[in-house]
Amino acid sequence: MHKVPEEELKESVLNFVKKYGFLGFMTALPTTADFIIYESVYLPKNHFIKAETLSTEDYLSYFYPFDRLDLRKSGVESGWSVADREGIAITMAMGNAPQAVTMGFQKEYSERYDWIVKEFTDLAFTFMTSFLYYLDYDSIDEDTRNLYRQGISAFGGIAPTYRIALEKDSPVIVWDFHSLFVMVQMCFSFMLTDKDSDMRMCKHCKKAFIASRKGNEFCSPQCKNQFNVYKSRGKKKGNKRDD
Repeated sequence: MHKVPEEELKESVLNFVKKYGFLGFMTALPTTADFIIYESVYLPKNHFIKAETLSTEDYLSYFYPFDRLDLRKSGVESGWSVADREGIAITMAMGNAPQAVTMGFQKEYSERYDWIVKEFTDLAFTFMTSFLYYLDYDSIDEDTRNLYRQGISAFGGIAPTYRIALEKDSPVIVWDFHSLFVMVQMCFSFMLTDKDSDMRMCKHCKKAFIASRKGNEFCSPQCKNQFNVYKSRGKKKGNKRDD
């Protein structure tokens, strides 16, 4: 959103992937994380794949463009060969997860760089729009406010599935997140709509930050000082014009 150099952007994305892993587009985008058991994949409206339906093989090709999994599929039955120790360990550890989720953790799996950038750009745009709307509310006209509303309405999260679990004292909702993508979207949405959230936008540099204390409007003491200096200079200029 701040138009950083491309190399810096790539480094940031790679650092995120190294630390947290891929976003898991493969299981997040279809109507079901168990898409692998069907002949076709059905996709709701999204920013990445425009087709509403694809064959399972064509859909998988988005995520295995270099080394294809040794996938064998016959109707609802499917499987693949895992030869390396890490792949076997992951498959065994995720025995209860949908098969496609386990496939997404294999070393052959990959995600398009421009998709990852697009997702983070959408989050940044939504974040900035929601803050600027209220920050500038009194100084903008109704047409401009409507543009803000239309812009943020384009952001739509993909809802995770859930189930009910009977705990000791009462039933509880258990969310089933089949991808980091869906978890990030949902947590982001909760934080954005929570008045007590610590997520803020710096009043000076307009960057996102987590506030260390309630009411903090600046990401650093430097930004606070610069903001006050510019504000003071603006007042002095206004007083000179009045004189």
